[in-house]
Amino acid sequence: MALFSDNIEKFFASEIFARILRNDTFKITELNVIMQLLIKSEIPFDISYSPGTRRQAAAIEFSIYINPTTNIDFIITLDRGGSTFFGDF
Repeated sequence: MALFSDNIEKFFASEIFARILRNDTFKITELNVIMQLLIKSEIPFDISYSPGTRRQAAAIEFSIYINPTTNIDFIITLDRGGSTFFGDF
């Protein structure tokens, strides 16, 4: 478990994670880097893609699992507007 804790701390301290938090635009290649880091660090995650519609923006939902009761979810909107992951408001 100590190795997992070290890996998750390194991931959260990374520049790529900071870009997610700042909601900066980023490229698909950077998304691949995130997935590679998570896989290399053996950090469980799920990723979902919604292509969007005329009313909803395309988006990616990222879930990182810390333990059975804690996870961190990110929604990366690929276009302007709301996404299907946010629901209709």
